[in-house]
Amino acid sequence: MQKQAGSRKAAWIWIAVVAAVGAVLASNSAPEPNAAPEPYGLEAMSRFDRLPYLTPHTLAGGASSYDRSEGNYDGFGESNFLYQDEHGDKVMLDAKGPGTVYRMWFTGFNPIEATIKIYFDGETEPRVDMMLMDLLAGTNEPFLSPLVVNDSASSGGFVSYLPLPYAESIKVTTNGAGESFFYNFGYHTFSPDTEVASWDGTEDSAAVRGIWSGAGTNPVNEEGTELSAGTADLAAGSAQTLLELEGPREMTSLKLSIPGVTPLSGDNGALNDVRLRLYWDGEAEPSVDAPLGAFFAMGQFGPYGTRSLPAGMDDSGVMYAYFPMPFERSARVELANEGAEAARGIAYEIRHRAFAGSFDRIGYFKTRFSEWQAEAYDNKDLVALDVEGAGKFIGVVQSLRSELNQGPVDRWHLEGDEKIFVDGSLSPAVHGTGTEDFYNGGWYFNRGLFTQPLAGYTAFQISDNFDSTTMYRFMTHDAIPFRSRIQVRLEHGGFNDVTEQVWLLAYYYHRPESQMVETDMLDVGNEESELGHGYELERLYWEGSSIHPYEGAEGGELITDNGRAHTGYSAFELKLDPDNDGAVLRRRFDQTVENQSADVYVDGKLVGTWYRAGSNGSHSWRDDDFLIPPAYTEGKSAIRIKIAYKDTAVAWNEYRYTIFSLLPQRE
Repeated sequence: MQKQAGSRKAAWIWIAVVAAVGAVLASNSAPEPNAAPEPYGLEAMSRFDRLPYLTPHTLAGGASSYDRSEGNYDGFGESNFLYQDEHGDKVMLDAKGPGTVYRMWFTGFNPIEATIKIYFDGETEPRVDMMLMDLLAGTNEPFLSPLVVNDSASSGGFVSYLPLPYAESIKVTTNGAGESFFYNFGYHTFSPDTEVASWDGTEDSAAVRGIWSGAGTNPVNEEGTELSAGTADLAAGSAQTLLELEGPREMTSLKLSIPGVTPLSGDNGALNDVRLRLYWDGEAEPSVDAPLGAFFAMGQFGPYGTRSLPAGMDDSGVMYAYFPMPFERSARVELANEGAEAARGIAYEIRHRAFAGSFDRIGYFKTRFSEWQAEAYDNKDLVALDVEGAGKFIGVVQSLRSELNQGPVDRWHLEGDEKIFVDGSLSPAVHGTGTEDFYNGGWYFNRGLFTQPLAGYTAFQISDNFDSTTMYRFMTHDAIPFRSRIQVRLEHGGFNDVTEQVWLLAYYYHRPESQMVETDMLDVGNEESELGHGYELERLYWEGSSIHPYEGAEGGELITDNGRAHTGYSAFELKLDPDNDGAVLRRRFDQTVENQSADVYVDGKLVGTWYRAGSNGSHSWRDDDFLIPPAYTEGKSAIRIKIAYKDTAVAWNEYRYTIFSLLPQRE
């Protein structure tokens, strides 16, 4: 066995004792798989009522053709695929499970040559092997509209929301045909002990397609609800309480209408001046405080026919919101008029019912409304949401006003990428390829306005060389869970190089208390830290210092760190809160090395495979998270972890390991 340089005899004696005890107390067999704690796949899409339930044992991820150098060359060039496989195909997504792919978005491919293959669970033959255009036509089973739409329906983008669950792994490849090839995938990775039935193409999506076709009606059964209705007259500068309720209850729908305001009626004064405020459990500051236009997913530029699943306006001018909103003790619904003119005759209908479930895993519905004056080359992303605590991010409405001719082409302001950072990671869990791509369009929305169940481009006005645009995107079944913090950031222009006025409304479910706390950190390459954690290494491949920026980081700050790489294994002990509900292990690594993979053991038991496909030779630091289920950590104040290299890359490198104890949810 090749040992690390400068190894200490005392440390090796201690390691031998730990290993001997572990051999007696633990076998190499893993616990039996557990049923998914929340619905996944098609069931998740049909269970809108589960939106408030938090999912701390689910990680959201994305794969896309973003420019690895943090430039704007997102869909051009071979470097923006993960790698090329043994068949000569280009890999867009390669993930270890269990998990589910929820969104596939494409544009720019050659419609008569581009192919797609989808492999499940390590199989050598793809379960999907077809022309990409055929998959995205929306007419070929099982990839059917409205879950699958082409660029005519989605204004330049091709989108599939047919969920693809996988028990062990999924790989999606293409021949890459086309002068440009843009792609975005969104997926969930579940705790390694979760039992998932892999997709086989026989699943019946009819119920979900029916829900999507009925966008504008409540996707949650309203049986057993009570109706509170009335009319509000708001003088300038006044507020009026519409409803007060005692809990535990749940609001299931909220509808408002303003006399004379219908889609395209042109009146946006009351929509911007009147704000909806929702207070839960006696809080002094509202959890929801948003202009009506933004809250109902129409944005800042007047009433439009937004017809999404959770929010919008119907043809008669009734604004609706169907977010499930449970509360434990009390709720207060208020309208406030911040304008200079009275707003009279605002009709409201609010449905609510008793809530019999436990609040142990419930997040409260909240929004964050913000206004930004972005300046060209300010090197600052727009921040749609930055909040601590636990929850799930479920959507955003973005309105912007930007002068044209600020870039190489008109509407250059739509070049900005979305970047979503979760739980303090310095790497984005989701890194997209452009503003219109994030909202499911393409090519600056070259087919005009559209509204779909989860995304839309609903306003476009040009006046005095200024472009006014509104877009929305909801992530319901494919929400982004967070345990301690989330940051949702959007670039303005390809390089934050556009001056514009921006309004953002983020929707999320939230609990203020964190569900995850850092309990230990091993600094690889630091002698004191290695000794204190009983660090052991077999088959050292490399050791030394590296200097890189993180991908997705503002400003590209260079960070220097010491680390090691191995082709055998490393082992170390990390502390936990004994009152834990599992753990998250985070690795800082250098992703100049492609397709790094290792098996993770805890106290001698195999937990699963840790794998990160692709590479980045430009912005090469990355943080990557691995879920450790509570079956391996329950009641333990420390665990011994072994990271065993798998022969998929040159070597497995490691610069630091941080462990976070997941905290039990409230009893």
